[in-house]
Amino acid sequence: MNPFKNRPLLCCSLIAYMIILGSVLLYIRFPTDQFNAFCQTKLEQLLPGTQCTIKKIRCLFPVGMQADTIIFNDMAKNKQVLGTIDQLTIRPQFSSPWPRFSVTIKAYSGEHKASVLIDKSKQEVVLDNILVDHLDLAKLPFINEIFDRKITGLFSGNGMYKSAKQNGKNILTGRGNFVVNKGNFSLLYPILSLTKIDLKELKTDIVLQDGQVQFSNGHFIGKELKGDFAGNIILQAPLHNSNVMIRGTLDPFAPLLKKSKYAQNMVIQLKKRNKQSTLPFLLHGSIQKPRFKFDT
Repeated sequence: MNPFKNRPLLCCSLIAYMIILGSVLLYIRFPTDQFNAFCQTKLEQLLPGTQCTIKKIRCLFPVGMQADTIIFNDMAKNKQVLGTIDQLTIRPQFSSPWPRFSVTIKAYSGEHKASVLIDKSKQEVVLDNILVDHLDLAKLPFINEIFDRKITGLFSGNGMYKSAKQNGKNILTGRGNFVVNKGNFSLLYPILSLTKIDLKELKTDIVLQDGQVQFSNGHFIGKELKGDFAGNIILQAPLHNSNVMIRGTLDPFAPLLKKSKYAQNMVIQLKKRNKQSTLPFLLHGSIQKPRFKFDT
C-alpha cells in the first residue's frame, strides 16, 4: 500500500514529521549515530510498510543538524521510492521562544524553508513562515498516482500549518497561497476540443480547516484560455477519493476558437445562453475522477 496515495495530507505531514523529528533530536541532543535507527522505527510506527534511509548526517557549528539524501521507500512494492529529500538542515532559533527551529529542505529542484515551534504544554506543532520555492511537480513520484494523469509545473507558495491535539484527535489547520508556473495537466475528457491545459501561471489563496482545503481568489492564464475559480476539497482517505467542488469561469482566446469550429460554435451558444462574456463551469467529484461541465 502506498501511504502517500492513501492518506490525506500525507506529503505535507511526512515532511512536517521529519522536521519535527529532527527538531526533537536536536532539543534532547540525541546521538547522531543512532538517528537512522530511530527514524526508521518511528516511520514504521507512523506509516506501516514505509522505510526511511539517510545517507549522511552531521552536526553543524555552532549548533544544528544536516542530513543528506533522505529516501522513503514502499516496502510493499519492492522498495519503490516514494519521496526523496536531498538535504535537510535544522538550526535552533535562539531569538525566539524555545523550542523553535529554522528548517531548510532541498528537494525536487527547489529550496524550501519554514520555522517550527513545538509547544508541549498545548500539544501543538506550528510550521510558520513556510516558503516553498520552485518545487518541480513532475519529479514528485506520487502526484501522477494520486491524480491518475500527468501533472507538471513549478510550485511555489507561502503560509503556515498547525497540528494540535484536541480530545485525542489531531486537528490540522493552515492558510497561505501558492502559484504554479510553466505547467500542464492532461484532461480526462476534452474541453473546448482541448485534451490538456498548458499553464503559464495558476495562483490561489488556500485555507485548511475542518478537514477541507478551501480555495479563493483563484486565477489562471494558459496558452489557449484564462479563468477564475473558487471552491473546496473535502479530504478523504484514500486521498484520491477526496471530493472536489470548484466553480469558476473560462475565457478562451481567439486562436483556440479559430483553430476549432466546434469550440467556436459551443462558445457562441454558451455565451448567448448565459448572457455573459465568460463561460461559467463546475468541477465536481473525486480528485482522481472529477467531472467537468459548463454551468448555467
